[in-house]
Amino acid sequence: MTTRRYENLFDSPLGLRPFFDYEEGVAYARKVHKPVIIDFTGHACVNCRKMEAAVWPDPNVLGLLSNDYVLIQLYVDDKTMLPVEEQYISPFSNRKITTIGALNSDIQASRFNTNAQPFYVLLHPDTEQPLVSPQGADYHPTSYAGYLSTGLQAFKKLK
Repeated sequence: MTTRRYENLFDSPLGLRPFFDYEEGVAYARKVHKPVIIDFTGHACVNCRKMEAAVWPDPNVLGLLSNDYVLIQLYVDDKTMLPVEEQYISPFSNRKITTIGALNSDIQASRFNTNAQPFYVLLHPDTEQPLVSPQGADYHPTSYAGYLSTGLQAFKKLK
């Protein structure tokens, strides 16, 4: 099993094996021809943990997450320094991006114009465009599974 970037820094919920690097996760999704779910999350995000504890274990939700999507979890509050050669000035915020969290926050703000967590984006890996409207927390497993299913249907139509 190949090591994924940053996987030694973060916990993987429910036996899932997410990617923690946007580019690596999207590249893998292209390779396996699956849609992406980006989970913008945070170490200090209580609502994120509530989703992982109360919604994701639902058999329908967990089945969709583990079988039909490539999960990318992007921690927006992580303080791990990026290698110097990967640090940059954000064209979006004009701030220097020096940490994993700042990078992930910049991705969320610049591409999806929000900074709330949890925030879920169902993405086509080839176009890197949302398949359906992104959404925040939904503590009802049936409606969250419906959201995931709607994204999957949109992906299959575009395949």
